[in-house]
This record gives sequence, structure tokens and C-alpha cells, in this order.
Amino acid sequence: MKKLLSALLILALTLALLSATAFAAGNPELSKYSDAEIKQMYEAFRDEMVARGMPLAAQITLKEGKFIVGEDILPGSYTIKCTETFGDTYGDLYSSLGGMFNDELGGLMGSLGGMMSDIVNAQVVILGDYGSVIKSFELSVGESTRITLTEGTALQISDGSCLLISD
Repeated sequence: MKKLLSALLILALTLALLSATAFAAGNPELSKYSDAEIKQMYEAFRDEMVARGMPLAAQITLKEGKFIVGEDILPGSYTIKCTETFGDTYGDLYSSLGGMFNDELGGLMGSLGGMMSDIVNAQVVILGDYGSVIKSFELSVGESTRITLTEGTALQISDGSCLLISD
């Protein structure tokens, strides 16, 4: 029994040593490379990932603005999710102002604040050549949809912020 236990222990240690050696061989020691060599490898990997259509980041936060596909964003399929709308921001502002008054004006401001998040949503527009609109839609906070972005187009976000999640 002791011999069997000893043999199993030696086998387990041998397998652990072999797997550690194989793991170390698969992960090069990067500290032996110069900064220029590391940068060159990074750029080669980045270019290869772009050529394969692989995302460089799992998700990107997009504030209000226009983003060129192929320069600012890689082409590909994404889920776009609204994280903030100006309607919610304005709504909070009007509700706070309404709380300052105790009369009908306060009630009106509070109602207007509650209504703003329903009225003002984030605008998402996919633009083509010369600014032509390919697709346009609105998103409220928490809503999401799938989009496909191709090179030579642009994604324009207004009245809010969105999260672009690669598929």
C-alpha cells in the first residue's frame, strides 16, 4: 500500500513539474526584450487582431460625439447599450428645482422633471458616405440593441452616453 501511495505521489509531482515547464515555455519572458521590441510586437499583434476583425477591448464607453469606424472603432458586430440620457440629467435638475418651491410652480417643475426622462432619449445614428443616414434609433437608459459597423461609416451619439460591447 505504501509503495502504491508513493508511486502515485511521484506521478503527481512529475505531472505538476511537466505542466509547469510547459506553461513557462508557452509564456515568453518579456523582460528580456527592449522597449522598442515590445512596442513592435504589440503593433504586430494589434494589426493582426484588426485584420482578423478581433476586438481590441471588450467594451468601450462612448460619450456624445462622432466615431469613425476603422479609426476610432473597429468594424464588427456590437451590442450598444444606453448608460445615460440627457433626459435623466435634465429630469433630475427640474425635479430638484421643483423641490425648492412649495406652490404650483414646484409641482409643475417636479412633473416636468419626471417627464424629461421619457421625452429625451439618447440618439444613435449610423452615418454613411457624405453623412447619409444608414440607420437611426433612440435608446433609454438600460435599453440595448445589436448593430453591425462597417469600415467607411461613422457612429454618432447625441443626448446621452452608450456602452459599445463587442460580440
